Amino acid sequence: MDWTIVSPIRDRLAESPMWHPGEEALYWTDWYGPTLHRKLWGQETVESWTIPGETVLGCLVFAGGGRLLLAVDSGLVIFDPGTGRTTPFAHPDGGREGMVYNDGKLDRFGRLWIGTYELTETDPRGILYCVTPDGTSSIGDAGFASCNGPAFSPDGRVLYFSDSVGRRILAYDVSPATRRLSNRRVFASFTPQEGLPDGLTVDSEGGVWCALYGGGCVVRFSSDGSLHSRHALTCPVTAAVAFGGPDLTTLFVATGWSPGVERATDERLGGGALYALETRFRGLPEPVFAI
Repeated sequence: MDWTIVSPIRDRLAESPMWHPGEEALYWTDWYGPTLHRKLWGQETVESWTIPGETVLGCLVFAGGGRLLLAVDSGLVIFDPGTGRTTPFAHPDGGREGMVYNDGKLDRFGRLWIGTYELTETDPRGILYCVTPDGTSSIGDAGFASCNGPAFSPDGRVLYFSDSVGRRILAYDVSPATRRLSNRRVFASFTPQEGLPDGLTVDSEGGVWCALYGGGCVVRFSSDGSLHSRHALTCPVTAAVAFGGPDLTTLFVATGWSPGVERATDERLGGGALYALETRFRGLPEPVFAI
């Protein structure tokens, strides 16, 4: 495959790539940094901000006015890149011991769906929350060791969710009229050899793209759940996917170092890099959180 590395930075665990069409910029994070990166299209320079007082940075979404909403140890915070300051916004998980925020995305109706991660990945205490722009939160589903993914169908009526430790992608029906999820079903399942389903994105045709953590590849499913294609990388830790570029046809893949592998070995394999692949598919623009 014609993968290219688009940034000189090698993160311990790159996550949450997000394309900002107004800025023509790609944002992503180092989960362990906890660091936020921004790279303007066509430029080599990468701007980075380390978030003070935090140990992990689970995800980001755009919040308008050049701001971002970040998920960190202390909760959901509004971050201003111009000043480097954070402002508390909400904390639906309430600081439960051994839990941190993980992947999150806005649905097509402007609500944030964000999950939590149990640090040992053995206790199914993870919760998928729905958070509205006024800071109100509710539980969408629960009982997971690691919540990953979420992504939404082009019409916004289906939420896809990675139950990573359960090795499956779930699908739910979503309505703009309620924060309740319904009709939970298994969309795709994976064997131990394939890796753990991690970050998700959806293209304009309704195809679901999934990064397989430990599997060294990205897979695309048609909207009916049938496997469409598999795209291998040299590094085993593929964590998150997103479409970007001016035409939204570039697939970006965030990767990390393999646990227990020497960093020099992992760097030779390309771990921690941000990859890009030109595709015939087109992504969908990410909504803005109207705080």
